[in-house]
Amino acid sequence: MSIRLYKLLGIPFLLFAIYLALPLSKPLFPDDYSTVVADADGQILRVFLNQRQQWHLPPRADLTIPAKLERAVLCFEDRRFLSHPGIDPLALARAVWQTLSSGRVVSGASTLTMQVTRLAQPKPRTLTNKLLEMGKALRVELRYTKEEILRLYLDHAPYGGNIVGYQAAALRYFGKSPDQLTWGEAATLAVLPNAPGLISPLTDTTRLQIRRDQLLRRLHHAGYLDVETLRLARLEPIPNRVRPFPLHAPHLARTLRPERGDWVSTTLKRPLQQRLEELVRQHLDYLQRQGIHNAAVLAAETESGLVRAYIGSQNFFDIETQGQVDGVRAPRSSGSLLKPFLYALSMDEGLVLPQTLIHDVPTYYGAFAPHNANRNYTGLVPVREALIHSLNVPAVRLLNAYGLYPFYLFLQEAGLSTLFRRADEYGLPLIIGGAEVTLWEMASLYRSLARGGRFTPLQVLTENPVDRQETRSISPGACYLTLEMLRQVHRPGAEYYWQQYQDRWPLAWKTGTSYGQRDAWAVGVNPQWTIAVWVGNFDGEGNAQLGGARSAGPLLFDIFNALPRDAENRWFTRADEDLVYAEICRDTGFLAGPHCEIKVEADAPRHMKPLPVCPYHRTVQVSEDETHQVCSLCWEPGDHHPVHRLDFPAEVAQHMRGRFGDRLPPHNPACPVQDDTHPLQITYPRENARLWLPRDLDGNRQQLVMRVAHRNADPNLFWYLDDRFIGNTRSHHTRAATVDRGWHTLEVVDATGYRDQSRFYVDRRE
Repeated sequence: MSIRLYKLLGIPFLLFAIYLALPLSKPLFPDDYSTVVADADGQILRVFLNQRQQWHLPPRADLTIPAKLERAVLCFEDRRFLSHPGIDPLALARAVWQTLSSGRVVSGASTLTMQVTRLAQPKPRTLTNKLLEMGKALRVELRYTKEEILRLYLDHAPYGGNIVGYQAAALRYFGKSPDQLTWGEAATLAVLPNAPGLISPLTDTTRLQIRRDQLLRRLHHAGYLDVETLRLARLEPIPNRVRPFPLHAPHLARTLRPERGDWVSTTLKRPLQQRLEELVRQHLDYLQRQGIHNAAVLAAETESGLVRAYIGSQNFFDIETQGQVDGVRAPRSSGSLLKPFLYALSMDEGLVLPQTLIHDVPTYYGAFAPHNANRNYTGLVPVREALIHSLNVPAVRLLNAYGLYPFYLFLQEAGLSTLFRRADEYGLPLIIGGAEVTLWEMASLYRSLARGGRFTPLQVLTENPVDRQETRSISPGACYLTLEMLRQVHRPGAEYYWQQYQDRWPLAWKTGTSYGQRDAWAVGVNPQWTIAVWVGNFDGEGNAQLGGARSAGPLLFDIFNALPRDAENRWFTRADEDLVYAEICRDTGFLAGPHCEIKVEADAPRHMKPLPVCPYHRTVQVSEDETHQVCSLCWEPGDHHPVHRLDFPAEVAQHMRGRFGDRLPPHNPACPVQDDTHPLQITYPRENARLWLPRDLDGNRQQLVMRVAHRNADPNLFWYLDDRFIGNTRSHHTRAATVDRGWHTLEVVDATGYRDQSRFYVDRRE
């Protein structure tokens, strides 16, 4: 009988043991937290509400619970927390005695562990639910350590309104992280969860202060506070408002926000982000008076590719100027930003060096006729000057020589994701703003130029970094020479006297302005920093005051001057293994040929293809006074000698009069045979050109404007179209004529009998 009794009595204990062994739900709390976007040092950039519209920061195991807050909470909520198994028998006995003696519930005897179970599964406060809480508290104690239970409580306790968890409470009420809390602030947070609706700092600060001061005295009696600390803690004011969370890099935060709450660690530096945001606002205060309303900035470390500042617009909340558009990611016309890469690739291809002269003359590719921003032409211009002054015509002609498709393929391989058309649909205008790019990808491209042609994506997350596989399409030598050219670009405004100290803090930089003056760009690099700036209007409205140098350039250099600098890493090192010396013609920058008198050494990429031999120097026989060329048919014995002279094509020569002293003199007019220098050249339309002539706005057929170049000054030229004389010109050699659809022949003759001819086809759209 006794054995059966023991068995019967053992059944409840067995069932209780089985209950304790039952697994707890995982996770104990639902995964519904605010998304927090933080900088590289853990400083908050932005916080988003969770699905319940609460400010509830995700738990962080890497955070140490502040000692002041831990002592205050345990002293107020559960002084024997570290010793009891989840249920406090002494507190339970006291609660029962007080209830029986007074006839009402005086204290609840809830331990911190029991409160955790109640927070995890809120239920009405009944005796049955209290017993269930006790049982679950025992199970929680078996699964979690005391520190973990305390964390669960602090991370999920209500702190009034829609504030949940001690991290959010410390930031919202005191504007500081939990580890910076004072004794008074820690005591305030300790008493708040006890009745957050009744003693909220927003509704009843008097009752809250009474509760806080009671806890402070208790902490003093426990030996945690001395008399002076207690006095100072009681003098601390009770917060009467909630503070806003930090709000920086809102565009980036919005992009990185995951579907569920999480702590997102970025590579940004909040102090730097704040400084650059202020600089952008200052510049926009001035630019907005000119009708320019938006700007975006990206700053990254050149070597690591870590993004340190990300500014999508000057004001995220400016609805009127579309401030929520992310200017860092928005595709915009590139302007001239792609030119440095074409010049670098062309050096590797053996087309040019920085000293090489390239054509800057009126140029026509069918209906496309590029022109420079100043509408002037220089005839021939060194590559260095063409890039420094961002001339359009030389760049377009160089792209035609290098190849549109190879350059397009390079841009794709380098990471440009905005090229949504085929190469032939972009055409040669690709190099002067015909394609859209983003500020993010431009910063990545220029950073790669600064890393010797090693192309890797930028990184903005500290965890799960992007694929860092490197590609290389430009040689280190070509990159170095390109950066040296960009280093010479004149700085704007007060930076104009940059030459006085450029060796101290040099920066290679490039500007760009899109067609219609809708976008202004400035990108700068040095060994430490890559900076990209865009200025304009998000609605696409053009502005006559907008320009890369005057709108984006000043902001670029203000940012550059605000960035930390490494005195030991001012400029890129010239690497002998990447460069060799090439013997070039001093006058033309091509490989020195047998007719070049003065030869100089110049840096060239080590593995570049052979540079063309100078095409402009010739050795000719001239009269003794060097006023005329002579030949065997017209020279006098002993009255001539050989000289080396520059001989430019007619389309070039007409723009270069007076710029070169040792020019080729004209042939002896008494010679019975004309020389072969061809001073006359039809520049438009070219041989076999196919032209399309539309109607104007009034519906009238547009005329064809034809152009001719002549080496000599003010020659008299006679024009014939389809064997019909249409007039003569003496200075500005252009003629307009109405032509029908079909093939036509233009012939131009000068007064000495030199002539040029071009056959072309005209189409009209009816």
